[in-house]
Amino acid sequence: MKKRNKNWIGAFLIVLVLAFVPLIVSAKKYSVGLSDQLWFSSADTSYDFFLYWKSQALLLLCGVLSLYAAVKMTVSKKDMMASVDNRYLIPLGVYFLMSLLSTVLSQHRRMAVWGGYEQWEGMLTLGAYVVILFFSCCLVLGQTEIRILMYGLLAGVFILSLLGARQFLGCDFFRTAAGKAAMNFMSDEKLNFTFNFAPGRVYATLYNPNYVGSYVALMLPVILSMISFRKRIDAVLRSLLAAATAVFLVMMLFGSESVTGFIGLGAVLALFTILMITNIKKHPKIFVSVAAVCILAVTGAVFYNRSIFEYGWNKIMHPTPNHFVVKSMVSRGGALEICTTEDDLLRLAVEVKDGVYTYKAEDEKGIPVEAVKDGEGKSVKFLDQRFEKIQIQETSVEAEGEEQDAFVVNTPSVGKSYTVAVGTSSYQNGLSQKIYRIYNPFKKLDRLREIPAAGFEDKMHFASRRGYIWSRTFPLLSKHLLLGSGPNTFVYEFPNDDYVGMKNVGYDGATVTKPHNMFMQIFVQTGLLSLLAFLALYGFYFTECMRLYWKRTEYGWMERFGAGLCLGTFGYLVTGLANDSTVAVAPLYWCLLGVGIAVNRRVAKEEDHFE
Repeated sequence: MKKRNKNWIGAFLIVLVLAFVPLIVSAKKYSVGLSDQLWFSSADTSYDFFLYWKSQALLLLCGVLSLYAAVKMTVSKKDMMASVDNRYLIPLGVYFLMSLLSTVLSQHRRMAVWGGYEQWEGMLTLGAYVVILFFSCCLVLGQTEIRILMYGLLAGVFILSLLGARQFLGCDFFRTAAGKAAMNFMSDEKLNFTFNFAPGRVYATLYNPNYVGSYVALMLPVILSMISFRKRIDAVLRSLLAAATAVFLVMMLFGSESVTGFIGLGAVLALFTILMITNIKKHPKIFVSVAAVCILAVTGAVFYNRSIFEYGWNKIMHPTPNHFVVKSMVSRGGALEICTTEDDLLRLAVEVKDGVYTYKAEDEKGIPVEAVKDGEGKSVKFLDQRFEKIQIQETSVEAEGEEQDAFVVNTPSVGKSYTVAVGTSSYQNGLSQKIYRIYNPFKKLDRLREIPAAGFEDKMHFASRRGYIWSRTFPLLSKHLLLGSGPNTFVYEFPNDDYVGMKNVGYDGATVTKPHNMFMQIFVQTGLLSLLAFLALYGFYFTECMRLYWKRTEYGWMERFGAGLCLGTFGYLVTGLANDSTVAVAPLYWCLLGVGIAVNRRVAKEEDHFE
């Protein structure tokens, strides 16, 4: 029997993606490319520390991996695609093609190709995800490659989780001189930066505590699957390192305060119970004992970190109620239409002549609303009780190189105000109509348009203001049933000019670059068909996992690893309901999905994998 050539080099390159890329942290100064947008600051440069160099390293490794695979395929004269089932190749190809087509047809092609502001997940990066999944399937053919991946992954996760655990304990490496030197390693200028996160808050090397939740939900089941009760020295050492890593990952999760991460692990536990149902019946005492220990551990953790869990529970079940009076403002028909939270509409027309303001107000039925000036004549109140919480104060603003007449729509009862400039008249439908523009936080004047919204009207603060973001994202979906706006272009699609809505939820001056939902992110940026292909790809894998691992009564090392990969990737997708795809974590998911497909292929051969 001819001995199979082992893919040591290919396995090593895949390990670098899994273990090395997530650890990269270094500064990059870059041009944002958004300063021409009225809803963005005039500043055109920014710094990235956690994402840019990860994306560049990923592209480099994928290029080297592709070259290695091409050489190997030429020498061996074997078709690598033959080892991958068409069930996976077809949706993977559809996802790639739709992403590519969305990029080519995007109105913001540069960002769609290269990525950019706060994301760095352009078409090249999405293509790298596809490449790493494909070669993980093709090159991981035997036990040798799988063991290399296991040990390499364990080493990488151990290092990253150790950094996160130290942050949890208040010993943040990146706040030390060595850590700051590492963050300045790729920078031409030495930066003296500050940290937004309080000591004890875990962000690891992943940019955002939310992504720590996704990382832990993905990695913890995989790491736990490496624990063995065999007495062989290599199995013992691996198990001890895996157990320590698992503890560090749990510390990371608590330190990140990521509610999504806890939900993801809860979903993993539920799926694990389903997979083990036959073993639970066969060995009830063991599972009852383990369950009792887990329940005690979780209860103790919840009690010890009660404030974190109460905070998370309240964000979802008892979100902060809406605290504003003005729901929207639109310049239409020569008047400023002010809609209140009670859906009462005030149409306000303001004329300014020689510094003297005159007001005409009416409700949506055209019934006049009496406006009364104060003693100094600089403030106006409305006698109608529907609008009594709204006041108008006269002012002026400096914009577009000149001083402009303006007024402030003030709501003292909730402490919110909106500055509106009285523009010149323009002709619309043959009539001269006054135009009103809002004076935004960047000292620019922008139109007041109607912002489409759907859902969460009374729960804008749901799940840390995801209610607001989702309410503005839902209307975008109908635009992208076929094609998306292009990778990394959500920032252009989201109504960042919703100045009233953003101020009402505390986003005044912020820029929304992602929907906080991976599935809506894919839908908007690369289209519905690419989302369906993405889901189909995992659906085929998950179905295969259930066939192989559900009701299984014996698990060797490879079966445990395969089940762990299934649980981890499932947990990652669950966190995707409230987190986004990011180059800090997503490459690990795509790579482990490819490895999972390869492991399932080996397990399906019913070979002996028992230690």
